[in-house]
Amino acid sequence: MELAVYLVFLVFLVAFVGTFGRAFFRGAPYAPSDPRAIATMLGLAKPAQQDVACDIGSGDGRIMITLANYCERVDGYEINPFLVLWTRMRLRRRNLSDRVKIFRGSLWKADFTKYSVITLFGIPYIMKELEKKLLQELPKGARVVSNRFTFPNWKHAVKKDRVYLYVKE
Repeated sequence: MELAVYLVFLVFLVAFVGTFGRAFFRGAPYAPSDPRAIATMLGLAKPAQQDVACDIGSGDGRIMITLANYCERVDGYEINPFLVLWTRMRLRRRNLSDRVKIFRGSLWKADFTKYSVITLFGIPYIMKELEKKLLQELPKGARVVSNRFTFPNWKHAVKKDRVYLYVKE
């Protein structure tokens, strides 16, 4: 009996480390934005009905779901398969699956040319490369809000608490 408990624990441990460890080494670990930060992010981004928004590293989908109250369309990118599944279930329960989509995959392969609003809670070691990618791909006037972390060269237009607004010129 004791051996069975250890084996079950080991299976769950391997699954957990395999999933979250992969996310940790290939991108940011799951760390949800708190409701106050989300409110600040949306207050700075000022999403509107005509906007197409994207949440990079969308986690459990909470920012995507909130953006759906404002934007015509919302996409999210997440590499953790459990969080993608969880978000898809949340979207279905709220009847948002037609306008809000989550894609399982790397943000580095995503095409950001169609987005006018980007939200993210990145980590320092991805911000330099992400800055280059967004500046190359985003349309003029696009707004990017980053929770906590800054881009190394792109100067923010506004800082409120630990949230930064960037506007593509």
